[in-house]
Amino acid sequence: MHRLLLFLLTFIVGAGYVSAKPNIVVILADDLGYGDLSINGHPLIRTPNIDRIAREGQRWTSFYSSAPMCNPSRVALLTGRMPIRVHGNGKNVWANLPNDETTLAEMLKNEGYATGYVGKWGLSSKFDYQGSHPNDQGFDDFFGLVGSNDAPLREGFERTYDNIKASTSEDFPISLYRQRDAIETPAYQPLLTKRYTEESVKWIEDHADGPFFLFLGHSMPHVPLFRSPEFEGHSKAGLYGDVIEEVDWSVGQVIGALEKADVAENTVVIFSSDNGPWLTYFDLGGSPGPFRDGKITSWEGGFRVPTIFWSPGRIKPAVIDGIGVNVDLPATVASIVDFSLPKDRTHDSVDLSRTLLSGAASPREEWSFYGQPGNLWAYRVGRYKLVFESWESLGTEKQLGWRGYDNHQTHDPPLLFDLGIDVGERRNIADSQPETVRRILRAIDRHEKAISDD
Repeated sequence: MHRLLLFLLTFIVGAGYVSAKPNIVVILADDLGYGDLSINGHPLIRTPNIDRIAREGQRWTSFYSSAPMCNPSRVALLTGRMPIRVHGNGKNVWANLPNDETTLAEMLKNEGYATGYVGKWGLSSKFDYQGSHPNDQGFDDFFGLVGSNDAPLREGFERTYDNIKASTSEDFPISLYRQRDAIETPAYQPLLTKRYTEESVKWIEDHADGPFFLFLGHSMPHVPLFRSPEFEGHSKAGLYGDVIEEVDWSVGQVIGALEKADVAENTVVIFSSDNGPWLTYFDLGGSPGPFRDGKITSWEGGFRVPTIFWSPGRIKPAVIDGIGVNVDLPATVASIVDFSLPKDRTHDSVDLSRTLLSGAASPREEWSFYGQPGNLWAYRVGRYKLVFESWESLGTEKQLGWRGYDNHQTHDPPLLFDLGIDVGERRNIADSQPETVRRILRAIDRHEKAISDD
């Protein structure tokens, strides 16, 4: 009888009637621009591995980060909640993740998943409070940095374009951690991408019996830029191109590890960036492609990021023009794995699984563009975007810290752009579309009421 049941179970699984819980792999670049990939039109940078998964999976052309800078964007991605909820008082600034938030790793761990984090954490400034470390937030294993690769600076080092371009690892006394132990200070940055990749491949090999959740958070191409010796002069696009082509190599290694372990068809891979490119660093920053401006601005180039979903035989290959946001990943993963988000708090996450699995239109019709310290900079409904505040990337040769972002403007009346035909946000059509403006303002009223009710 036992053998008969085993035979029937094997037959059912083989016939596709039953499938194991899928593995989840998130690969997140830091400050990667929408236009930095060859599949998105870059004329010099070659990204054959990323292009491959884009062709075989779903490439979303209207996918957003939840904030135009790294920390609030990552908070939203891992919690499914906007930072203005997580941090209270409408804050959308760089702030430590509270210990009482529930991350996607904790949710998946409750479903029996092994969980690993490799690379930049970026959800806390130090590992100095309960909840600050990935091990506190649902990740079994951690190998990486606490935050960005440019902080802290060594004493006396000034953050200028020239200094950053000529910098070495010794200019940034950052520790590389394994679990809670610092194993190298300063971290040797030219090998970060390579070491993150090797660690991720080994982690996949060790957990191939699944189910598993791996988050690979690359430190690059956030400045300062570093690449391994094998990638020096690799790209026609100079240092920045070398860095991107090594990240592309890394993606190929991860995909290869999944295929070698024979788990690719039972794995969902999500590739994206935490925000747009850092344009105030000139050639050290990336390209927003056809979109306006970059990181820390309200324009499309600051929020719209390259995003790909790949899972052979599971995700329907397509180019998706509908709206998606990285805050949607927890609800989407929950639907694919078949569990529910915690019911003791409000989530902003929208389930995109029907689009991924059956090609349905994206269910998300709106998105709110929050800037600092928590102002609603812009709001999109359908193809139309209403802009209330804006900044510009005005880098200078002596740029210090966040300086270089200037020309702040409050737009009263607000500007209206039709992103269906004006992705560069150049032509304000508010005067000719008063009903569209009113429709978006009504949507904002509903949105703000939902936030205040929480």
